[in-house]
Amino acid sequence: MKNDQNKEVSQRSAFRFRCSKEPVTYRTAYDEGEALLKNISTEGCALEWATNPPEAEEKILLSIELEGEDSAVEIQARVVRVEDKDFAVKFLLIEPSAKTRIRSYFSRKARGK
Repeated sequence: MKNDQNKEVSQRSAFRFRCSKEPVTYRTAYDEGEALLKNISTEGCALEWATNPPEAEEKILLSIELEGEDSAVEIQARVVRVEDKDFAVKFLLIEPSAKTRIRSYFSRKARGK
């Protein structure tokens, strides 16, 4: 989408963090897999190098281990795009506390802390 000055305008409503290849695990109704986070927001994420890529529109349970924290963040999501071993998901059910944890953790990492 372009605005009056002919600049790109993002349709995203949440800030997206680039990731340094944090490992994640996921489960579908039939399989399990592992991948690396490429980027994440409080509304979805992109993953790469999936061991067992899910199908588009498939629902998954995503588990993200946050370094230095006691428990993983678990999020129900729907696959919105699949390209070879990479895929992207939109979060369907994410607890407010999980959003806060994601935002805080990746903000700290972006600042090098």
